[in-house]
Amino acid sequence: MFKCYKYVIKTFIIAVGPLQIVSYPTIKWLGIRTSLPLPSRWELFWQLLVYFLIEDYANYWIHRMLHCKWSYENIHKVHHEYKTPIGFAAPYAHWAEIWMLGIPAFLGPVLVPGHIVTYWLWFILRQLEAIETHSGYEFPWSFTKYIPFYGGPAYHDYHHFVGGTSQGNFASVFTYCDYIYGTQKGYQYKKRMYEKMFQNHKVD
Repeated sequence: MFKCYKYVIKTFIIAVGPLQIVSYPTIKWLGIRTSLPLPSRWELFWQLLVYFLIEDYANYWIHRMLHCKWSYENIHKVHHEYKTPIGFAAPYAHWAEIWMLGIPAFLGPVLVPGHIVTYWLWFILRQLEAIETHSGYEFPWSFTKYIPFYGGPAYHDYHHFVGGTSQGNFASVFTYCDYIYGTQKGYQYKKRMYEKMFQNHKVD
């Protein structure tokens, strides 16, 4: 556990820290507003939805690429050290992966610039979602279970359990890319198999 904390803090200082120097000029250059008026609820909703969809699609392909032999062995293997991840292990990754998977997170604000409040809220929600997905817990009070095509902890746990040989469940938030491109078949097969085993051994 301490190894995870230490590594994440070190990686953030080295890989993310220097980016803060250029963050404000970059935000202004991209056209993200920093002055009044604040965004309306409707503007917040539709822009956050667009950001989630854009990030999810781009993340799917980068994550899938990270499971190619060279990129997995040299970069993504660090993140898969945790077969049963914990919430804090969400950002436990090689510094190059932090940068690579940071690209999809910035794509939405780049393509659809909004207000700085929307920008901050987007990153807060995305990090909270990543922590929940890696937590290993399906919280009964979480609103995410009502979101269509949401993956969640069980979905991503399978990806970590299979590890480097995993060729499925690449989605970061939603599952539609895995369904469209057929990379959820292994998970669905295992899920049906375990459900059948449970039914066969169910005590009346």
